[in-house]
Order: sequence, then structure tokens, then C-alpha cells
Amino acid sequence: MASRSIIRSGIVRGLQSTVWPALSKKLTCNSIAHVPISSQTRTLAYAQVHHAEEYREAMEGRHGRQLQLAYEEGKKYEDEAFDPFEAYKIDNEQDFESVESNDYESDEGEEKDDDDDIEYDSLSSFYNPDGSLRRTKAELVSLKSGAPAGGKFAIINLNGSQQKVTKDDVIILNKLRPVEKWSVGSTHTLNADNGQVMLMGSQELTLVGMPYVNGGEVDVMVEEITRDKKVIVFKKKRRKNYRKKNGHKREVTFLRVLDIRFPNDS
Repeated sequence: MASRSIIRSGIVRGLQSTVWPALSKKLTCNSIAHVPISSQTRTLAYAQVHHAEEYREAMEGRHGRQLQLAYEEGKKYEDEAFDPFEAYKIDNEQDFESVESNDYESDEGEEKDDDDDIEYDSLSSFYNPDGSLRRTKAELVSLKSGAPAGGKFAIINLNGSQQKVTKDDVIILNKLRPVEKWSVGSTHTLNADNGQVMLMGSQELTLVGMPYVNGGEVDVMVEEITRDKKVIVFKKKRRKNYRKKNGHKREVTFLRVLDIRFPNDS
């Protein structure tokens, strides 16, 4: 009776001689391109998967009709800016005048910095106070109904963790060091040379890194360096009169994704 190792090796040789050549030929014919790029240390390559035709067929079918319903749901609220404090607005003019007079009396004698007001207004036009992207109520309703956000996306490997990101996303990571390099306000370009871009995609094309996507770039900016919420660590040994309670706050870095560029993008 043949051993398991002999049977396993025979199966592998059979697959290599019959299944894999046919499979590789089929994949190559179905719009999958292998793009190798040599490097001094390793070979950087990625596979291109073109699925524009499949996406067009899906949009013309049932999936497209469902998305059209989501967009129509959002059209009811077009040209209306979403205000999260709408429920707290003061409708009575007298109450508004009294509040305004109290604010004026409390601010009397304090100097206002016009530059700070301009900077705040410019930032508030793009992002909400919590850091999320400012959208109209129509867009929020459409997204909640199932409409896709669209655009390009990428999977990056940074500081030992993989993140799927799109433009204007905020990433929370363990504190990036050295702090002199990853200081607040600094911008960085993530690429394959540092082993940071693993996959990129859009509605029509997907680039699968093997292991990294050479030529793909993701621009990020350091927005904040702070500490995370406290985690309680409690230890106890019963009948030993042993109890120990500690709190821990990890240091984190906030990154904002500015742009995603495919290889050979102008």
C-alpha cells in the first residue's frame, strides 16, 4: 500500500502537469496581466484584473436598479446641507437676541483673532468636528440606502497592521516613530519600496501586489498624536488577598489619506 507522502507527491505532479498550465492559460486570456518589475533586493510584481465589462453588466442589471433607487432616495434632500445640531436651533427671535446679547457681554474685552476664524472656516468647509468628511444630507441618505462611495481604494501595510483606505479616510495607528519624522502636519508618500502598498483597486481595475504594487502611491498626512481611551487591567488571586488594578492608555497617531495614485498615473 502506497504511503501518504507518495500519494500526495503524485497528486501535486498531476496538478502541475495538467490543471495548472490550463488554468494559467485561462487566466491570462481573461484580462489578467502579470507585470514583473526587477529590483536589486527582490522582484516586485503585481497582477492587473480588468473588470470594467463585468461592472457595466452589473450596473445594467438588478444591482444597478437597486443603486438607482438609493440615489433617488437621496435626491429628495438635494441642496440641503446636513446640520447635526438642527434639533437644537432656536426658533424664537427673542430667545436668539437674548442669547446673542449674553454672548456679546461675555466676550466683551476679549480680542478676537481673525486669522483663526478664517482657518476654522476653511477647515470646517471640508470636515466635521469629529474629523469625518462633510457631506450633504442627500449624500448621507443615499449612502445609508446602499449607494457605494466609489473612487479608488488601497490596502496599505503600516506599522505592522494592514488597513483598507480611500481618499479622506482617517487611520488610527500605534504611535509612529521616530516622532521627528512623523510629526504633526507632515506629509508622507507610501509606496512599494518600503513594502507599504499591497493592493489597489477601483470600479474598473484591481492591482494585486505580489507582494507589493510597484509604482502605486498613497499620500497621507499626520493630523494628531494623542493617547487612546484608558483600558483597565485588573488582576486578582482568590484567597490570597491579591488585587491589582492598573490603567493603560496607548499612544496613537492619526493619519489622513490625501490621495491614491495608480502606477503610470499622470
